[in-house]
Amino acid sequence: MNGELEEIREFLEHCPDLAPLPEASRDAFLRQLTLRYLREGTSFPPDAEPGLWIVRTGTLEIRDAQDTLHDRLGEGDLVHIPNTPARPLGPVTEDALVYHLPLDRALELAARDDAIAQFLDADAPRPLATDRTAQGGHGDRSLLTTPVRALMTCDPILAVSTLSLREAARLMDRGDISALLLHTPERPGEPCGILTDTDLRRAVANGVDPGQAVAESMASPLTTVERGTPAFEALLRMARHDIHHLPVVHEADGTLAGILSSTDLIRHQGTSAVYLVRDLRRADDLAGLQGVMQALPQLQVQLVEAGADAAQLTQTVTTVIDTLTQRLIELDERGRGPAPCAFAWLASGSQGRHEQTVFTDQDTALIIADDASPDVDVWFAELARGVTAGLDACGIRACPGDVDPTHPDWRRPAADWAREMERVLHHPAPRDAMLATHYLDMRVIHGAAELFEPLRQQALEVGARHEALLSTLADQARNLPPPLGFFRQFVLEDSGAHADTLDLKMRGLLPIVAMARVFALHAGSAARSTVERLSAAARAGVINESTADNLADAWVYIANLRARHQARQIRNGQPPDNALDPAGLSTLERSHLKTAFRLVNDARKTAL
Repeated sequence: MNGELEEIREFLEHCPDLAPLPEASRDAFLRQLTLRYLREGTSFPPDAEPGLWIVRTGTLEIRDAQDTLHDRLGEGDLVHIPNTPARPLGPVTEDALVYHLPLDRALELAARDDAIAQFLDADAPRPLATDRTAQGGHGDRSLLTTPVRALMTCDPILAVSTLSLREAARLMDRGDISALLLHTPERPGEPCGILTDTDLRRAVANGVDPGQAVAESMASPLTTVERGTPAFEALLRMARHDIHHLPVVHEADGTLAGILSSTDLIRHQGTSAVYLVRDLRRADDLAGLQGVMQALPQLQVQLVEAGADAAQLTQTVTTVIDTLTQRLIELDERGRGPAPCAFAWLASGSQGRHEQTVFTDQDTALIIADDASPDVDVWFAELARGVTAGLDACGIRACPGDVDPTHPDWRRPAADWAREMERVLHHPAPRDAMLATHYLDMRVIHGAAELFEPLRQQALEVGARHEALLSTLADQARNLPPPLGFFRQFVLEDSGAHADTLDLKMRGLLPIVAMARVFALHAGSAARSTVERLSAAARAGVINESTADNLADAWVYIANLRARHQARQIRNGQPPDNALDPAGLSTLERSHLKTAFRLVNDARKTAL
């Protein structure tokens, strides 16, 4: 092969779309290419020639007959121009060198080479060449991958729960430990509770007799973690439960293996999520909460730089916002007195699914006990106004669709919620499909979970056997096409403040979220997160494992891309959003994103 062909071959090897071709096929391919020079301002493709075009240098645009921008192409990008009257055209925006494979030569190659035939087939499935567990940045991933067993303290002190507080304090002092695990006399070796320094201080402050049995002051039941759990997950568990010690158990039999403290994690790597949650719980007023929440955008930047994947990042951000909401409710009750009856504050949307980033809004609701008098609604309306306004003041925007309990439709007694959910799930009109998506994503983040969980369980059982609802939700998912148009080219937003960008949430993630919700409902699964719903649907046989894996990989890739996009904006002092300009992507990122969109589109056509 001469030097010029060798140079072209090396270039094609680094084109993400062409790299998967076998070497022999790629060599046959490159021998049929012609090199064209296109001057800035001229029309692409020249003379409207169909075939395959590959950009070597320069930039050009792809537009449809209505002059709507679909994509911008740069080095290494390729586009199929069909032999149809409606073929896309666009201007060359920077002097370009392009390789051209004429349509007739492409058809000849395809006739004798199956690999090239599949490559030229715009509808042929292509795997997303990414690892779902390694999608973050390139920073230190140690906290994300290190198992708890590598950080825990082995052989923790375990004492009997009949011990007095005075004896427990002496034992902790001698052992220089900040937490003591306890067991009952009947079950030695099996921890039933934990006593921490904080518990001891609280007991002394409340005048508890030092001779009292420690069982009266210990925390029980225990929250535990297994030895193989990633340290990052342990960190989240501490943050959600507002605790600083986790007993570690063996996977096989649940017996005690050690204890993990927040200090262990701090030694290993900074744990700013734990600090954020702690500081929110300590804040005494709205101004204090606002001050703490100013650090949330930087937390997302830190997580991206540490290599956190989308699931880890969104779970962490959701935990912080959950805690903020809980603290706002607590401060409201402290100021106005306790609630007049049992209630639960619900999160829906991305918060309900544990899938929030810093660029988010409120999707919330309130459920009130049925045995309350009618006039209590005045108290809860005021609670809704205070919490919703507080969230907005702390950077969590009010819902533009009015999905919050300041509106009576989202603030009801339990019996009203039951009737409303039954109405929507049994007779779903188009608007009701949107309501159903909110109801199915709801999660209790504060208050009496027993008011809502039976209603959700009943909704899942009803939904799984009602074809009308499943069909309506499937139609809704089908009406969310990914932004991929002419022969694997992007379809960009054509108007508004974010024209000529990709909406990674509305056009990228929500189609996957909608499909996962339908599949999980059909499977009767109570899962809420998108990836968990896909796994549950595959286990139940609703979709095959390949479809579940492809959609999960696509969700993770798009969500990671969104998280990194927002982190860049935060670092640059810009407000974060979901609007990505594909011109800023590398050739490999563009190729992977197109593959992700194609996987979503294939699932819409075959699985719904």
